[in-house]
Amino acid sequence: MSNLKEQIKFYTNLLKDDEILLLKSKDSYFKSHYIGSPLNVLTNFSGTEGEAIIDKTGKITIFVDTRYHILVEKQVFKDVSIYKMELGETFFDAFKKKYKKNTIMHVPSDISLNEYWKLDKYFDLRKYTPENKFVKNLDLDKKAKLFLVDLNIEKNDFNYKIQKLKKINKNIQRMLVFNLDEISYLTNLRSYQMKYSSNFRSILYLDFSLDNYVLFLDKIPKDIQIDSLKFMKLKEFSGFIQSVNSEISINIDEISLEHFLIIKKIKELKHNNLPLISSIKPKSVIEHMIFASKRTDLAIYNFKEQLKEGLSEFDLVEIFENELIKQGAKMPSFKTILAIDENTASIHYSSYDKNKLLKQESLILLDCGGYYEGGYATDITRTFYFGSNPKPIYKTIYTNVLKAFIACYISEENNAKKLDLMAREVLKPFEDDGFYFNHGLGHGIGTSVHQNPPRLSMSSNDIIKPYQTHSIEPGLYGKSKSENVEFGVRIENCVYSDIDYKKHTLTKFPFEEVLIDYNLLNNQEKTFVINWQQDFMKAI
Repeated sequence: MSNLKEQIKFYTNLLKDDEILLLKSKDSYFKSHYIGSPLNVLTNFSGTEGEAIIDKTGKITIFVDTRYHILVEKQVFKDVSIYKMELGETFFDAFKKKYKKNTIMHVPSDISLNEYWKLDKYFDLRKYTPENKFVKNLDLDKKAKLFLVDLNIEKNDFNYKIQKLKKINKNIQRMLVFNLDEISYLTNLRSYQMKYSSNFRSILYLDFSLDNYVLFLDKIPKDIQIDSLKFMKLKEFSGFIQSVNSEISINIDEISLEHFLIIKKIKELKHNNLPLISSIKPKSVIEHMIFASKRTDLAIYNFKEQLKEGLSEFDLVEIFENELIKQGAKMPSFKTILAIDENTASIHYSSYDKNKLLKQESLILLDCGGYYEGGYATDITRTFYFGSNPKPIYKTIYTNVLKAFIACYISEENNAKKLDLMAREVLKPFEDDGFYFNHGLGHGIGTSVHQNPPRLSMSSNDIIKPYQTHSIEPGLYGKSKSENVEFGVRIENCVYSDIDYKKHTLTKFPFEEVLIDYNLLNNQEKTFVINWQQDFMKAI
């Protein structure tokens, strides 16, 4: 508690009356929330998305989207105020509702440039540097080693990919790459330095005019050499980049404020092809991801065989993750989401309760995945029923989520927004009974479990390309007004499309047979489900 008070005092001392401060919540390189950040320490919130603001009095307000409305109430300290954002509302939108225009806001020095510019349109910004003794990324393993992925998986080496990029970007002489998925793609390097990620803290400098390529990272590997690629330490980046007097192209969506300020001559990448190139997987990677997904399916199969009355949520996570490792996973690809009964209504529930026990007629929601030798994430969600006689409301909600999944899966639509709306058309009628689809339909998946493009949501402009891998994950969550029972259902599979936009699944685990009401399925849907269930049993 003394540490909390010390931190609060540090931040409030930076402020004058009516000023506010954005608490650091993301790692400068991973751009994701981490355990040990000021936001995490001062609010106790562990979700992967959220922002928090502290004022001169020490009052903290946390802002979370619809996925975390339930989790945030369970986790945050009692004196932290909660702002629950609406579906589609951005943090910037929420801040504008809460604070007056031209309010002085202090922002961390390594805030993303895009976020800084957006906030600067409304607030009067001041930059601050969080004190080192308070910022401890506890998710970071400094002893983790770098490794090079076998070319049987990756197919093309660094030099091949660089020459391809050089041809596409023929008018670009020098560029910086900050996106870690893109760096992993180009170099074929991976590490388990960061919890739930196969990426590693790094920046890649590319000088096509001189064929000079430098990878800045925490620790220079002694046993890895890549032709044309030089290794330097991250702490040397500032001095190196300030010595470059020539123009450097950057993707402004990826750079932080502190990095932006030290580059002498910047040119914005107007047409950056790297995100698209890195998201389209060669056949060898698709085959590896199918094999990795099969092992995750088997881990779930073995997990399900061990379900028994009296096991807690905590016990069940431990059982599943042990099975994941037995199947060859290096680590989970994200913090396993496992919930029983009413906790399934919390979309990203991960506050496992040792006192929440499995009993007859319980629902279980498991959202999970792992990393294997290629460093590509798997991701699957299944909702199970522990018993034999589910409530009719369980079957109705489950079957309609399944119908939404089938509609999107069999469709050859490649417009991400239209696919999302397709699922919502199936699920919207259940809002009258208190159930809502409060998240996007899906996300890209690669070396991180959320790799973009594509992004499948109501606000997406993405057109899904052949051989991009992505999830389809409709869900319904809420409390039935008619039957007064609270729960949630999600079904998630990862897929890819071929050149004709026909979808193929990476995930093959069966749907929960006891929860399917075949009377609600049309003939095409029935045939789809029957074939799906049989295919898995043949595979094992």
